[in-house]
Amino acid sequence: MNKIERIYAVLNGEVPDRIPVIIHNFLMSAREGGITMEEFRASPDAIVRVMTASCEKYDTDGICLDVDTALLASSCGADTFYPRDIAAVVADKQPRSIPEIIEYIQTHDLEKQPRIQLYLETIEKLADWGKRNGVFIRGNADQGSFSLACLLVGMNDFLMMLLDEDEEENLFQLLEATYQVSLTMHRLCFRAGAHCTSYGNSSEGCSVVSPTVFRKFAKPFETQLASQLQSEGIPTICHICGTVDPILKDLSETGCRMYELDYKTNIRRAKEAAKGHFSISGNIDPALFNSGSPDDIRREARTLCDLFRGEGGLMIGPGCALGPDTPSENIFALVETVKRFG
Repeated sequence: MNKIERIYAVLNGEVPDRIPVIIHNFLMSAREGGITMEEFRASPDAIVRVMTASCEKYDTDGICLDVDTALLASSCGADTFYPRDIAAVVADKQPRSIPEIIEYIQTHDLEKQPRIQLYLETIEKLADWGKRNGVFIRGNADQGSFSLACLLVGMNDFLMMLLDEDEEENLFQLLEATYQVSLTMHRLCFRAGAHCTSYGNSSEGCSVVSPTVFRKFAKPFETQLASQLQSEGIPTICHICGTVDPILKDLSETGCRMYELDYKTNIRRAKEAAKGHFSISGNIDPALFNSGSPDDIRREARTLCDLFRGEGGLMIGPGCALGPDTPSENIFALVETVKRFG
């Protein structure tokens, strides 16, 4: 199998010749490439240069394209900070009411927003490079409906509203609006040439909200998105931060092809719940990549290889974005271990 076939096999529930490797390393790639995040997010050519250099250096099976977790929120009018050398950040406190947020979404064409246009140009250039070099391109469509709504309202206010029955109608109207934004972004990323899309619903995990909240406010839109994307032939990956152990059965019911899980989720339980329903991406702790040794990474990677080898169901890598100062020897240790034991 080539690299593209290998990742498609896992996404399709098939058994690859070996476990594929992909790393969420845009921060690290910018640092290794000698550019600031300000320079990175402003230039498609700069992004392509550092991301392709990283892929060639570590010989990963694919590239996970990302620029920050504020791409959609900023394009939907959220107050956003753009530090020189860290990823863009949405302000914790947002000034607009839910009706004002919905009105903004409904009156602004997402595709015409400058940051979206720059991002789509980047995907097009990466897709061209990927085609010429046989590398899989994962185009991150930023946030899912739940996490985008959270960013647009502000984390604290949003979490409080989830507990207020009087806010339910407003919240569902907002989630429907953010669902449409998310769906549009997936379509744009896929049309630009990504082999698959991905998105973060980080705040729907059980480290942030209860399973009851997940089932009421997040799961219906996640299920709807999976169904719609599948009908359009767009494979996608959903990232969730924190533990998802209490909602593993729910994840098996959404129809999403792959979930990117972090180290707080019990991987053996996840594997059992996923059988016949979804594949897993992850789930090595990014902090271990940053502060651990190559032997630590080899141990964790070997454990995952032994658990999934010959069965499919896993695309190995960190369970979330790597920090900018992640030692390169730890990435080499991951790739070498998977090539040997995966």
